[in-house]
Amino acid sequence: MLRFLALTAAVGLSSLLPAQQPDAFEIRFRAANAPAPSQEQQAALRAQSAWPAFAAAHDRWQTVMHPVTGLPHRAYGPAWDVPGANWSDKLAVIDEMLNGFGVTGEWNWEVQERAAKHDWAFAPQNVDGIPVEGGKLMTKWLEGELVAWGADWYRNAAVPEGELLDESTLWAAAVQGMQFDEWAAPEAGALRLLPEPLASGDVRFHLVQEFTVAGRVAALPKRYKTWVDVHTGEVLLRVNQVRHISGSIAMPATGNKPERVVRRMGLDRPAALLNVSGAVRAEVHAMYPYQGTELLEVPHLALNLPGQNLFTDATGGFVSTVNGPLSVNIGLEGRWSTVATNSVMPSGLVNLADGYNNVVLSGLGNVKERSAYRSVNQIHDHMKVWMPDFNDLDFPLQTNIDVAGECNAFYDGSSVNFYPAGGGCNATSLIADVVWHEYGHGINDFFYQSLGAFFMNGAMGEGYADLWAMSLGDLAEIGKGFNEGSEEGIRRYDIDPKVYPQDLVGEVHADGEIICGAWYDTHLLLGGDWAMTMSLFVDAYAGLQAEAMDGNEGQAFTDVLIDVLQADDDDGDLSNGTPNALAIIEGFDLHGITIFGYAEMDHSPVEFAAAEAPVTITGDTEILFPYSLYFDGVKVRYQTEAGGAWTEMDMAEGADGYTAELPAQPAGTVISYYLFILDDFGGLSAVDPVGAAAEAYPNLPHFTLVGVEPLLINDSDEYADFGFWETGVPGYDNATTGQWEEAIPVGSFGVVGDPATIAAPNVDHSPGLAGFAFVTGVNPAGGSIGANDVDAGHTTLQSPVMDLTAYEHPVIAYWRWFCNAPYSGANPRSDWWQVQLSNDGGATWTYLENTLQQDLSWRRNAFVVEDWIEPTDAFVMRFIASDSTTVGEYLDGGSLVEAAVDDIVLYDLANPDAVAAQPEQAALRVFPNPTAAAFVAQGWWPRREVRLVNGVGAEVGVWSANASGQIQGNLAHLAPGLYHFVGRDAHGRRQSRAIQVVRP
Repeated sequence: MLRFLALTAAVGLSSLLPAQQPDAFEIRFRAANAPAPSQEQQAALRAQSAWPAFAAAHDRWQTVMHPVTGLPHRAYGPAWDVPGANWSDKLAVIDEMLNGFGVTGEWNWEVQERAAKHDWAFAPQNVDGIPVEGGKLMTKWLEGELVAWGADWYRNAAVPEGELLDESTLWAAAVQGMQFDEWAAPEAGALRLLPEPLASGDVRFHLVQEFTVAGRVAALPKRYKTWVDVHTGEVLLRVNQVRHISGSIAMPATGNKPERVVRRMGLDRPAALLNVSGAVRAEVHAMYPYQGTELLEVPHLALNLPGQNLFTDATGGFVSTVNGPLSVNIGLEGRWSTVATNSVMPSGLVNLADGYNNVVLSGLGNVKERSAYRSVNQIHDHMKVWMPDFNDLDFPLQTNIDVAGECNAFYDGSSVNFYPAGGGCNATSLIADVVWHEYGHGINDFFYQSLGAFFMNGAMGEGYADLWAMSLGDLAEIGKGFNEGSEEGIRRYDIDPKVYPQDLVGEVHADGEIICGAWYDTHLLLGGDWAMTMSLFVDAYAGLQAEAMDGNEGQAFTDVLIDVLQADDDDGDLSNGTPNALAIIEGFDLHGITIFGYAEMDHSPVEFAAAEAPVTITGDTEILFPYSLYFDGVKVRYQTEAGGAWTEMDMAEGADGYTAELPAQPAGTVISYYLFILDDFGGLSAVDPVGAAAEAYPNLPHFTLVGVEPLLINDSDEYADFGFWETGVPGYDNATTGQWEEAIPVGSFGVVGDPATIAAPNVDHSPGLAGFAFVTGVNPAGGSIGANDVDAGHTTLQSPVMDLTAYEHPVIAYWRWFCNAPYSGANPRSDWWQVQLSNDGGATWTYLENTLQQDLSWRRNAFVVEDWIEPTDAFVMRFIASDSTTVGEYLDGGSLVEAAVDDIVLYDLANPDAVAAQPEQAALRVFPNPTAAAFVAQGWWPRREVRLVNGVGAEVGVWSANASGQIQGNLAHLAPGLYHFVGRDAHGRRQSRAIQVVRP
């Protein structure tokens, strides 16, 4: 029988460092990034369950089905007055209802009656006493009536059989490949069942042992939640619980005058004999280290007087039953904080007389210790204002000052820890909102534990820790004064909003800005009323949205929005709106979180169109929520000239999705367009391409080129019609690594094998076998992410000087890749992608692109040259990728930057007669296929080469297409097998067509 180490609760460990490089030790559970289910799948899941019967009995209820369990993940609707006189009776009715959905077994409901609007009841799933990860029943109640429920319940959950690995083997697996400078004692947590959805639709259950692998690297503590399969030793998940932070408007200091304290205590007319009383104050930094110290109250301080132990109140005042004079030893400890430096708590003797004492403790410890003590007590009091019935954090939290290291602070589950000045940073104990942020992690941690849950999602953790600090100090910025000599913060919420999904980069602080920003902007739209905002927040807080694993932020963020709307609802019926729905939905929509948060758009871009003919745009939606009351429609916006107005059109719904016909355009037009879903509140969802509708630094839209034909091309493979491209401009470029080169892309990933963590492309754009492209440095084989990215400057890819005067209406298109905010990258979205045009040989330049918006895919840009500059005989264009350097910022402002360019094509107006005479050119055909000998292939670029390659990419034949784009030949000499024709079609697109050679 396997003997396990002592059970230790897994806790969050948050640190203050700004965004860091990827953590090579982290492992994301491979099932955490499942795609959003389709509308068809949702309909099928509802039909195959008991939902139709439930919906028939409960008008206007809606549901989001869990794609794995086949049960409602979140069902909600008008309040249902469940029969029963008490919780036991009502929950018995819910049990019966769940049985009808096939949810059987035994479970125990835990009712959470909070001071907020809603009550909750949860029942975690267990099998043989082992918790099932993600398995939970949930109900949400308003004044005794049910308004939401969910059954994330694995009906086939079972403990897998097999021989268990011994303790030492499991521990060795948990730490394999990890390197610490200092190791902490090993800790093992509970067993748990981890469900893994399979492509077949089945679920594999892993019995995993949870370990906490902890230690230090230099001065930085590390603490990894690690799940190891007890049968195979595979590490299925490893998450570093070290987190990071970054603040603006200072909360005004509150002055407390002793005479006010005396009057409040009723001591303005003291009797002849007074007991020892008074107020305790000390010199502290109220908010930031660059501000002077102030003499302020010391709240909740323990006063152990002879015969009576008491605490000062929130304003530092106290009244005892003890007579003086007396001398007492006072330490920097109280109801909610115990301060220590190097494990030593500051203390000292204080003399107290009968009557009122004006006690000044500026000699008690140092200003860092006193400031942190005061800040911890402030945030605890703030928490109790909004959650008075939550008592799990009502104890003195250990507050450690001057922990070895620099530029950091962290929460480790039982203490908050702050670093001294050093490395260009101020002591973090002197920054009030940093202290509040770290304590906010403690609130998240202990509150979720009180509900039998774990605050899993890193983005939610960072965002909510920021929100606790911001709501206390009325802040828009976190961490002002973090760096010495600067009043700037580390994160700011009143500019440059982070938007889902384009700003979701896999770094928890950057991703946390999305959900925190949604709350902050909602707060502003609610009139800047933190009281209203926090009442909504604490009601939604218990929804356990942060149980979602990292990578499932879309699910978590949308669940938050639904819970906030329910918190605002005043009649138990979400379907008829809520008093502040407009403000709430707009606040979240500013950050891409909408009621259609799971929606997707399936669209194949229209790259080319005939002149003077309507352009048909089609798209299909995958809307997870059947939220028809808030659904306005599917739209397309298009533009026919650079910088012109966008025209919006409705897309008509049909059997094959949504369709719109854009008006016919003359030859030479470049149509820009993007699709989206619009809700009744003006919110845009499922924008395609992602980010194309953004106000600041929008992503490139789709482009349709009308009535043009390709004339010149550079594909880095077969064609170099423009001439030599300069990969680096001497005297101008200064990047130390990642300079432009023409090479076969290798690709780089934050997590090997996980395409969601890609930074540099792993293939060129041209279809067919692996080819060349212009890339900013090839990633070394087996190298880590960013091993050869752009560093410490900019690098330029510049065209030769071209004569455009010979063309009637030149149009240029290119495909590009740009990364400046990859998974777990440092300083995300801080570096530029720029494309510039010149018509005087490079003496002056005009920006075509100048953006901070990344797109981790091959994205096409196309433009009419004369829309930007006059075509001349001295046309030059250049592509610039940069990595900014700002000395003193984290990593001196450096970040991970990758770029690539491929398939640069010059088009001009097509010959309409030639196009009309050869309509088959656009369609590639190879026949007969299979063939034993002769073949014909049509649709290629006239007078261009078409190659035939075998299965390993070796060239076995080459032909030149005739004026009609046709090649023909005989393959009788080739061995039987599959071959590919590779070349350009009539639009200049790289294409590949297969042909099978057989023998009669």
